[in-house]
Amino acid sequence: MFEEVVHQVQISGPQVNQTYLIPPGRTTIGRQAGSDLVLAHPLVSRHHAEFDCQGDVCRLIDLGSTHGTQVNGQTLAANQPLGLNSGDEIVIGAFHLAYEKVGVGGVEPTSEPTKVEEEVVTAVSPSSEPAAQPTPPAPQPPPAPPPAQEWVSASTVPLAATGGSGRNGRGDGPTQPAEEPFSFSLPPGLSLTHSRYLDYLPDIYRGGEKSFLTRFLAMLESILAPLEWTIDNFDLFLDPQTAPAGFLPWLANWYDLSFDATWSEAAQRALLMEAHLIYRRRGTAWALRRVLELYTGRQVEIDDQNENLDDFTFAVRIAIAEREVNRTAVERLINANKPAHTSYTLQFIE
Repeated sequence: MFEEVVHQVQISGPQVNQTYLIPPGRTTIGRQAGSDLVLAHPLVSRHHAEFDCQGDVCRLIDLGSTHGTQVNGQTLAANQPLGLNSGDEIVIGAFHLAYEKVGVGGVEPTSEPTKVEEEVVTAVSPSSEPAAQPTPPAPQPPPAPPPAQEWVSASTVPLAATGGSGRNGRGDGPTQPAEEPFSFSLPPGLSLTHSRYLDYLPDIYRGGEKSFLTRFLAMLESILAPLEWTIDNFDLFLDPQTAPAGFLPWLANWYDLSFDATWSEAAQRALLMEAHLIYRRRGTAWALRRVLELYTGRQVEIDDQNENLDDFTFAVRIAIAEREVNRTAVERLINANKPAHTSYTLQFIE
């Protein structure tokens, strides 16, 4: 017989492939950090389910979760315990848990003496010489325990933000998830066998390309040199013609401008080049016309002097087919750059 029964589940799911040993008592399951087993996924409720393991019996209870808990394809009724058997497949949200019950630390009991042996012992007369005691059989070694399992706490499950190791406190502590391989690409113009930092040291420290100091300084330079390049050439980031594309929205923020997905990179750079002129004349017909011309790349006409127009109304005509431009984006630009008290009409001319 086994002295102890260990309950465990093999967890597989999004970025998870771990064995979790279920401690005795109640073990809560959910996506909330306070759960003993944290499975961080939108399909897992904050308090989803729990294991209740006592001795060699382990039960699973659904705590009224939103998306339910399935065992072997059957959905559990809320708050109704279900006894688990080895090989049961549990589905919680996007995670699959294979339940196993493993016995450890067992010793097979020795056989008791048979009735015939007892009669032989009692039939010996007290006056006779004591019979030679039979040699007891050599004790059988206990069966080898199964391979040791790593005790996995909730903090080792990826995507789980836990505040502690929960109640699964057996073993030497939580194991760390396997790290992804790290790939490093050397910045252009640098080498791992030479460093210009050696020029600042006496000749006694120059031990060739394979020396420790050379390789150490080369590694340090590969980290610091790109930072130096960025600082030394930061003026290129401030020029709309040379700034990286991802830096253009930050420059536009200086003028309280914003770009949506309909803006091309060339139009963004052109607007930023003239932003200082447009900003100081914001609210005028010239500024509005220039913004629309940069956005559409076509000729724009703004008429605010026509006597047939209503008061505080102006007409916008753009020499482009409406199907070739985003009308909503154009109207958003007009509303952002016109005087607040005015209205307008918009016309596209092919």
